[in-house]
Amino acid sequence: MGHMEEIKDYWNLRANGFSLAVEEELKTEVGVRWKKIFQEYIKKEHANVLDDGTGAGFFPVILSSLGHCVTAIDYSDEMVEQAKKRFADHGLTVKVQQMDAQHLQFADESFDAIVSRNVLWNLDDPAEAYREMYRVLKPGGTILVEDGNMYLYLHDKDYAKLHDQYVEKQKKKQKADVSLHGKYNVDNVDFSVIEKIAEELPMSCRRRPQWDFDQLVQLGFTDIRVEIQGGALPMGFLIVARKAEV
Repeated sequence: MGHMEEIKDYWNLRANGFSLAVEEELKTEVGVRWKKIFQEYIKKEHANVLDDGTGAGFFPVILSSLGHCVTAIDYSDEMVEQAKKRFADHGLTVKVQQMDAQHLQFADESFDAIVSRNVLWNLDDPAEAYREMYRVLKPGGTILVEDGNMYLYLHDKDYAKLHDQYVEKQKKKQKADVSLHGKYNVDNVDFSVIEKIAEELPMSCRRRPQWDFDQLVQLGFTDIRVEIQGGALPMGFLIVARKAEV
């Protein structure tokens, strides 16, 4: 049995506070970093770009500022509503709708580029999501995927040790660091709910980005570039890959 409805329910609860965090994040160095990344890897002017799992609409604001035509999808209907509000507030024209990244409702070869951030780890079938990206991407098009080993510590002893060290370090601090999403958890959502769901998801059992690299090679992507965050035991990563020309 899949977990997508549970996952959707969780992110629906998070949507309000998540949106507040996104608005602040757009003003930080994270927003600046992504603008530079998009400028480097999406060369075509007025490219048709799919934001595959938009959340509260972080990427489309940046992509639209660069002149691209953006379509955004998310499985959480509450996130979709928050994204729509964000685009309206910013005066942007973005096509946004509720959709499953594992079953994209677009024709083959529809997009010049596909972007995704922190989505694949909380899917029942991330391999299918990659296949769908490949299908709807035009030949010569580019995908940019940022994700991470979010809950690998639940199954991997090396990552469990790292996680324990982090928790212990936080306890020793007089005032623990509060993440942006923690700061804006205005609805007091229990973040541990997603940990319980993630324990049964496939990406919580696999070391990445090696798994992702292998998937992209098998699908036929070329020019695959991997940027790792976290050294010998990667925590996060960015993958950029191109679909070969016909």
